[in-house]
Amino acid sequence: MSPSKICAAVGSKYTQKLYFDPRADQPSTGGYWITDEELRQKLANLIDTEEKIKNASVYSNPLSSWQLTNTMSYHAFIIMETNDWWWSIEKNMERITIQRSKNLESVRDMYQRKKRPTGWTSLAEIRKHDTTAGGNTTIKELINYIWRKDCLNNVYHLLKANCQIFAAMVFYRIKSPYNDQVYFDEAADQPRSSGNSCYMNVDQVFNEVRRLSTSETFTQLEIYKGQISSWYLPHFLVPLDRLNLFLILFAIIYDLSVIVLILGIFSFILKTVQLFVNTFLKPNISEIFSHKHHFVIFQTDEKTYWSFERIPTGFTIQRARNKDILLKECQRNSRDTLVSKIKFEKSDVAVRQNMNAVLDFIWKKDNMDIFYMPAEYCGTIALRIYDQFKRK
Repeated sequence: MSPSKICAAVGSKYTQKLYFDPRADQPSTGGYWITDEELRQKLANLIDTEEKIKNASVYSNPLSSWQLTNTMSYHAFIIMETNDWWWSIEKNMERITIQRSKNLESVRDMYQRKKRPTGWTSLAEIRKHDTTAGGNTTIKELINYIWRKDCLNNVYHLLKANCQIFAAMVFYRIKSPYNDQVYFDEAADQPRSSGNSCYMNVDQVFNEVRRLSTSETFTQLEIYKGQISSWYLPHFLVPLDRLNLFLILFAIIYDLSVIVLILGIFSFILKTVQLFVNTFLKPNISEIFSHKHHFVIFQTDEKTYWSFERIPTGFTIQRARNKDILLKECQRNSRDTLVSKIKFEKSDVAVRQNMNAVLDFIWKKDNMDIFYMPAEYCGTIALRIYDQFKRK
């Protein structure tokens, strides 16, 4: 049998379900079988998802009790410690399994209440490999990450989706927190304290959107298009963009750092070029420096409006009572400095969903991981959302 057929035969046993044992150190409760659709909500009802992971380790055990070592051929799994529990998480040919216990041995040495295999020698015992601090990652964030990576639906494969690859992915997520930033403004038409940042990681955005949009249902959606400038400044230069002349003068008068002066001049030059391209060049010439851009606006039954768009530096989600603000401003800056010639394109009746469903659609399988896509592709995200959420 060819290697590809062997891998397919192994993968055919995979159930696309997660098994959760909440008390692996107690008499069996039967456990819980959870599908991908149930993953986040059902586990949230069963555990304290806000528990923070203190540390995590990669462990391995031999695949068979006949092995002399588990150096080359082994099963890999993750052990995590929180304040109150020990956890294990792993993938095999049939399922993903999460176990929880008050003592380490019940999840490290046991799998579904049976002893993990060990070999004939000390080289084939259960072994600890790498260990990392939790980095304030919560159980909820880890579950969201597993859902976002579509792990339950990712059929087991001996080479491409095995236990070792799954363990490495989970370990890396805990070791290197997922900090890509999304701009989310929950009240874009209201004054905002200068000390509050709208930038947050994707897990925080998911929590905030869920808090605000659960009671709001889409009624209408619209798509707008324009030209997005290739000279758009990334968000970390926006403060310089607003104060570029002040920085230049202040640096000269008070003999401040040359770096401040250079950044101020650089910001000023970029802004000047951007405004020149958008304002004075003929359309057919200015298109050399810009790309088609689309963004979508949803109206809800609570008379609120949500905009969703992808600009070169990341995703922007805004909410307001006044739709005009969403048309005139992006990230509290005039759209004239980012998108020129904004035009209404079309509208449709929306499906009876809310912004949670939009995030589910765009977040699943890591669409939101594409944080630095070329400008010419940014508008396609809005078009995909529009087609998905218009009433057929």
